[in-house]
Amino acid sequence: MNPLYLGDSYDLVKRFWCRELSNLGYAVVVDPMFTGEWNGREQSFLDLIGAETAKPTRVHASKSALFLDPDTGVNSKGGPKHVSYERLASEAKRHDLVFSFDQSFSRQHDAATVMDSKLTALHALGCHVMYYDSHARFLFAATDLERLDELHAGVVALGLPTTRIRRYGA
Repeated sequence: MNPLYLGDSYDLVKRFWCRELSNLGYAVVVDPMFTGEWNGREQSFLDLIGAETAKPTRVHASKSALFLDPDTGVNSKGGPKHVSYERLASEAKRHDLVFSFDQSFSRQHDAATVMDSKLTALHALGCHVMYYDSHARFLFAATDLERLDELHAGVVALGLPTTRIRRYGA
């Protein structure tokens, strides 16, 4: 997360997901993957999205969700502005649900094809996965299919069209 974008519409969607997961009983923590010069304003981002920073040990709650917030998104390699497939899969073993902001899509490639490729890669690493497909895309991963089913049912019950959700194999 870069301070230049603090308060943009993506942050409001991040807040939505943090709040809905909290409503579903998750303790939501974030690794903001800060970049840029924050000058002590990090807490303002955490307050805005409604999450706490992740601690090195597992959260003491019945269910935990980890939000990874890279500047750009998800790819195979990871880096300062990306989270890797391996990190998502590794964190899914420590948390009941892991989700990441993902805007790493080239206009030269079909977004649906790219999402399906990422879903396939994460599934191969042992995760059940789904995308929220909108202007602000989010990738969700869990080792337990029931967690994704619960999230899917919860947001559909809110009125989110099922056409906004892409799942592996669906």
